[in-house]
Amino acid sequence: MNYLRSSLDHSSGFSPRALAAKASASLSLRRNMVSLFTLALAASTLTAGAQNQPVDTTGTKAGTNAVFFAAPPAEFDPLSASPSELDQYGIPPRPDPSEAVPFANWKKLVTSPQIRRTDLTVKATNVFHGNLRNAKIQGEAANTTAVNSDNWSAYAVTGKKNTFTANNSFVFANWTIPAVGVENCNDTPYMSSQWVGFDGAFVSDDVLQAGTEVDGCPSNYYAWYEWYTGDCTENSAGRPCYSFGLNLPINPGDLMAGEVWFTTGAPHGHAYLINYTTGQSASVAFNQPSTSYSGAIYQGNSLEWVVERPNGGAPNLTNYVGDGFNVSYGYDGSAYFYPGSSPSGFTTYDITMTCPAWIPSSACTSTTPISEADLFGLYTLWFYSRGPAYQ
Repeated sequence: MNYLRSSLDHSSGFSPRALAAKASASLSLRRNMVSLFTLALAASTLTAGAQNQPVDTTGTKAGTNAVFFAAPPAEFDPLSASPSELDQYGIPPRPDPSEAVPFANWKKLVTSPQIRRTDLTVKATNVFHGNLRNAKIQGEAANTTAVNSDNWSAYAVTGKKNTFTANNSFVFANWTIPAVGVENCNDTPYMSSQWVGFDGAFVSDDVLQAGTEVDGCPSNYYAWYEWYTGDCTENSAGRPCYSFGLNLPINPGDLMAGEVWFTTGAPHGHAYLINYTTGQSASVAFNQPSTSYSGAIYQGNSLEWVVERPNGGAPNLTNYVGDGFNVSYGYDGSAYFYPGSSPSGFTTYDITMTCPAWIPSSACTSTTPISEADLFGLYTLWFYSRGPAYQ
């Protein structure tokens, strides 16, 4: 516990209290209360001892065609290991030590006490986490372009095709699992996802990604990975057109970290998920599903940090109240990217989720925001549910 508290206060970015103090000039009283409510709600759920499983299962681990990596031996030192040795054990690529924030968070990711799970139940779901839908440019301000979307609330950085196809291009964030707030379960199931990934912003019709699911009515929490592919033609247990859920234990208030990276050698997609609170992690490598659509083959033209309502934005958004992505960054093989700063020639988008759709439709018009991201400094994002999603 002392280790986690120290990490939260220092190497992992701002704590909610520190963020509230730092943002006092720009955050309203409502948002401060939102953060406190999230923590209180998480604590009450943790007391109940909730544990959660993937839902809507159609496949099992035996048919996934994915590689789940075992932990390295006790004497293994990731700080001095070669890139090929890191690959052997499914350890994310090591950032340049001169990049203080990425290196410190990578070091924590790979050296924190943890149980690497290779015995997880891995099941295909009927949930997909898709590309940006119905994007509408709102204008430019503070070196970002504002966008409204049906399904994403996010910060995304876009560049030319093949920008993120260099070997060991990666994207990372850590975040706190939000608690489900009050929902009207007479209306519809409520869904939300927190993830990092490549592609899917504007041009490409695929998304290489991993993250967590927080749903309401009924409450459900689980980790997942996916290579969303538009016009997916395979849809087998091995490579479904949906996400794979993992029964990695997750509860509201847990501190998670996720890294997704691309390699030029197969399997091309990689995801590392760790729950710092429980001390459990998983590392998986997988390939993209088959598609007949060239625009859905991996483009490598964007990276993003996202809170999404999945399945194309069809369900109502979970009342997740507030969620902090304490540290967020990416890498293209030569340069580092942050929500607050990227190399010249790239465009950063601040994406707000809006209606439609919503049940009932009278509660939400096409201009009503339901989730937004606020940027603090270089690499910290806080997401908030709004409008009818904030009940």
